[in-house]
Amino acid sequence: MAELFWRTRIKRRAKKVLIALPDLPADIDDNVFIALGTQAAEADKNSKAYDEFLFSEEGYEQMPYEDSVDEVLTLQRARTAERKGRAELPIKMRIEYIEKVIEAKKRRVIDALAEKEAIDRQLRDESEILTGTKKGEDGGFWEGITPDTTSRWKHVTSVLKEWLIFVLVAGADATIVFFTLFSVLPSVREALLFTIPAVGVQILFPHLTGRAIAAYRSNRDNNRKDLLIAIGIGVAWIGYVWGMTVLRINLLAKDYKQFDEQHKSMPPLLWWAVLVFSFLILVGLGSWVLIRSINSNPHKSRYSRLLYVYFNKVRALRSAEESQAKSEADLEAELKVLAEVGAQWDLRSSVYDQVAESSKSVYRRALVNNVGTPVFTTEYLPESKFKIRKARK
Repeated sequence: MAELFWRTRIKRRAKKVLIALPDLPADIDDNVFIALGTQAAEADKNSKAYDEFLFSEEGYEQMPYEDSVDEVLTLQRARTAERKGRAELPIKMRIEYIEKVIEAKKRRVIDALAEKEAIDRQLRDESEILTGTKKGEDGGFWEGITPDTTSRWKHVTSVLKEWLIFVLVAGADATIVFFTLFSVLPSVREALLFTIPAVGVQILFPHLTGRAIAAYRSNRDNNRKDLLIAIGIGVAWIGYVWGMTVLRINLLAKDYKQFDEQHKSMPPLLWWAVLVFSFLILVGLGSWVLIRSINSNPHKSRYSRLLYVYFNKVRALRSAEESQAKSEADLEAELKVLAEVGAQWDLRSSVYDQVAESSKSVYRRALVNNVGTPVFTTEYLPESKFKIRKARK
């Protein structure tokens, strides 16, 4: 669309330039110009201004009409150069524009190639880390299998799968926490306001704990602080789960006593069963996130992401190369058009000699026929066309 816009704009600019130039007289029509020789011969015959002695040894070499033919065609030959320039102007403007476009597209290809090579280098680095020949994040070894990201869709689905796990865990936690807090707080709004950070803690703390454990496992000597971080966050998370469990069991015990026919308290065995059940639900949901964080390899996800970007860069490079090739083909076509237009006008300029000779031949034949005297014919016709044939006879 952009190229179509600029081509239209160039045509308009060329049209404005051509309009600003002075007008040129129309070119001659060869057939008409040659045919005028008959009328000119008849007019010269009827003028009574010429006789049979006009071309004697002391006379003229050719008639004034023949001189005028040479002069007119000499002028037309000079005008042909101007007509050629005007015909070539729009083509040259398009060529100049296409050359600039090609230069821009060459730079785009170079940039795309450089970006592809940069991603390729990063992929090699990540591959070395996954094979265990090079240290990675946190100065540790993150050995693993390179992900099978052979298409963009595989990368997208793997990322969506990871996020879907967090969404499912967050949804389950949010349901439990909301109904627990809703029984304590007076309004839904306050329950929602407390539920959002509570769910964040239930997701974030196991994730950070697992991430710290994974960093410690990658380099046990230099990442001991990550183990302390994992212990601290893990203890805080267990405390949070215990608090939510106690709150939940007290609310359930209160509801049990309220709805019991004899208003008895919850039996101890049932109380402990509900306590363990509620505790394990929250621990299980968090442990899912914790275990996935421990087993997650940041370099595997990074390799998959880089491979996804690499596919895009390859497509961008291919698109840039195809666009450059298309513009180069357009340039070649325009150069051929320019050469053909120039050749046609050069040919037009070169045939004026034949047009002049044809016009003169028609004029001479008509003139000698109108005069009708052998003496005039003998003296007037060129030696190359009359006397050679006479010698042959």
